[in-house]
Amino acid sequence: MASTSAKSKPSHLYSSISVAIVMFLLGIFVLILLHSHNLTNLIKEKMNIVAELSGSADSDKVIKAIGSISEIRSSTISYIPKKEALKTMGSNLQINFDSQNNPFRDVVIFNVKAENYSIETLKSIKKNLEKMDDIVSVYYEDLTIKNIKSNLNKVAYSVFFIGLIFVFLAIVIIQNTINLSMYADRWEIKTMELVGAKWNFIKMPYIKTGVIVGFKAFLLASLLISLLLAVVYFNLPRVWEVVNIFYVLISLGSIFILSIVIPAITTNAASNKYLNKNIASMYD
Repeated sequence: MASTSAKSKPSHLYSSISVAIVMFLLGIFVLILLHSHNLTNLIKEKMNIVAELSGSADSDKVIKAIGSISEIRSSTISYIPKKEALKTMGSNLQINFDSQNNPFRDVVIFNVKAENYSIETLKSIKKNLEKMDDIVSVYYEDLTIKNIKSNLNKVAYSVFFIGLIFVFLAIVIIQNTINLSMYADRWEIKTMELVGAKWNFIKMPYIKTGVIVGFKAFLLASLLISLLLAVVYFNLPRVWEVVNIFYVLISLGSIFILSIVIPAITTNAASNKYLNKNIASMYD
């Protein structure tokens, strides 16, 4: 088997790198899939609901009433007077509005807890708050919720199909590597068969090699994922809020299992196919 190590080392190196890239991409997709719920919750809790006040409204009374609703995150309630709204809009649009003819009203902005964020809850909050004389109307974006759900479903299906493609690529890469190794050792393999060696004995070195390739790929993929998470931690703190370490561990565990199981199964299948060849085909 000396010729195997001499001739197949480069292919094993390239195979490890190729499989590592595939496992890295699979790990990223698993992370996205697991964090999609967290991302949805973050978006829900960032969606502002606006209560527009009447001209004679008691803002403290309104804030107290809004804070008493259990579905609302009390820490997000904020009062914005119409003067501040006028100033903000003027700054954003680079227009000098006439403060004497302010078209805006005083508003109270707040967010709903993610677990309570639904069309029914928003309608109920709107209906109850608009019963107050101090509140003219309540606004929220119900279309955004539908868009979030629709987009997440699209992402989930896309992740599923892309994941299948990556698994197929990993299988092809490993299979080609094993075929090259066995082709380099074709005469030694047939000699062992002729002297009575069983297939399991012949296959075992190649299966071990496949598993080692997979393990090296896992280590490299884990390193790449860790570097990516470090970049997110230091440069994208708002995105890091969504990251769940438990989900990261699940992702790493998933690619570890795939990195071991896929090479083992693929190598075994490739070895069986090669061992079924007759001596005449060895010259092809």
